[in-house]
Parts: sequence; C-alpha cells; structure tokens
Amino acid sequence: MKKSLKICRAITAGVLLLVLITFLILYFTVLKPKQPKIVASPIGLDHIAFSLPPNPTLNISIRAAITIENPNYAGFQYRNSSATVFYRRNLIGDAPIEAGVIRARSTKNISTVINVDADKLMADSSFLPDVLRGSLNLTSTAIMEGKVILLGIFKIRATIYSSCDISIFVWEGTKTSICDSKIEL
Repeated sequence: MKKSLKICRAITAGVLLLVLITFLILYFTVLKPKQPKIVASPIGLDHIAFSLPPNPTLNISIRAAITIENPNYAGFQYRNSSATVFYRRNLIGDAPIEAGVIRARSTKNISTVINVDADKLMADSSFLPDVLRGSLNLTSTAIMEGKVILLGIFKIRATIYSSCDISIFVWEGTKTSICDSKIEL
C-alpha cells in the first residue's frame, strides 16, 4: 500500500513538473510579450477658434488616427487614457483615448481629437522659422494602463508607453510619424 502511494506521488510530481516545463517553454517562445507597434498620424483639421484683441487667442483641434498592432497571443484591455503633444519640449496639446480592448494578434484603429493650444505653439520663437522651412516636428506621448488577458482567464496588469515623433511638412501637406512603444508587466 505504501509503495503504491509513493508511485502515485512520484507520477503526480512528474506530471506537474512536465506541465510546468511545458508552460515555461510556451511562455519563453510563443507567449512571451512582444512590443506593440503604434503609428500616430494627424489626418485633418477638426476645429479652429480665434478671437481678436484685446485678448487674441487661437485654438486648433486636429483629428488624429492611432493604429495599434498587437502581435501577442494575449489581448489588452485598457482604461481611459490621454496622449500629450509637445513642440520643442513645450506642451501644446492633449488628446483623450477612450477605454477599449485590443484583441490578441490584431490591429485596432483609434480616432481622437488633439486639442492644440496654438497660442503656446506660436509663442515659441522657433515656430515661424520652422513653418518657413516647411517642417513642424512634434512629439506625442501616451501611457495606456490596463490588463493583459491571456487565454481569456489570466489577467495581468500592464502598461504601454508610447512616444511618437511626428513631422508635418507644411508646404507638401504630408506628414510622417515614427513611434516607439514598450509594454511593461
């Protein structure tokens, strides 16, 4: 009786060890988190508001598209977030990002509106020379907090950090963006 109990324990321990090794191999090969690919691009003017002296102001809203490609085998559920926009390290605007889910191995397009404080933009001494050269270089950053959903069962807290360098070529009417993102579990 004792011998069969020892054999049963040994088999159980062996099976558990095999399951653990299989899970570790899967994690370090297939399930290992990969960095999402993010592209942010302004797509058009949404709103302009200005007032004349004695208190002249100019505010602009730019419609933007954010494309997030999730190469992972886990989905990402994120909370309401926001992106900030900088011109030469000066905060000139922000954009809300509504809560949502990016499914496993899929691409999600998010549309948002960037509220640009044009007064701050034009107050920068480099603004006019940059416009005359034909290129405005902006930086956008976003932090998206949420949960990674693995196999529909496991939920792990995660944060995606994203930074995009956006160049708007004024005279050509074109734009480019290069984004770098990092996921932290």
